[in-house]
Amino acid sequence: MTLPLTTARLVVREFETSDLEGLAAVFADPAVLWWESQPFTCRQTAAWIEAVVACYAADGFGVYAVALRPSREILGYCGPETSCIEGDLLPEMGWALRSDVWGRGYAAEAAGAVVGHLRGLGLPRVYSAILPDNRRSAGVARKLGMTVERVVDWRGGPHDLWELDLA
Repeated sequence: MTLPLTTARLVVREFETSDLEGLAAVFADPAVLWWESQPFTCRQTAAWIEAVVACYAADGFGVYAVALRPSREILGYCGPETSCIEGDLLPEMGWALRSDVWGRGYAAEAAGAVVGHLRGLGLPRVYSAILPDNRRSAGVARKLGMTVERVVDWRGGPHDLWELDLA
């Protein structure tokens, strides 16, 4: 699968600087970036987009924009970034969508498309570090066919490390 990825309801594509306004609205929601001490400013969001775009060139993959079809309205992001988890550099898959669209299956739909894309890139496996009480994200991981490999200490606390073999 090549980008952009199209599903029944979504378009998943690389971020562009023109996505700043849409993503800033997503990142202004404290429920979305719950792990941060406060929502992102426009400047922080712009820096985040720049870092993500740099990952496309460096890693050959990254976190992708999730947009609603046909409006192209940004709902959030989904995709892997290279994360250091207990000393290992792993492709760690994450997703974050606007809280007003939670519960509609968009995260699983986008993540499923991204998994197909990662298989096409030849990645052997992908991981997701999820807090044990984050039932929504665990549900997305289960829908993808991921299973908990082990508990890891990551970002200051225990996380379930979900794994999906892509071979």
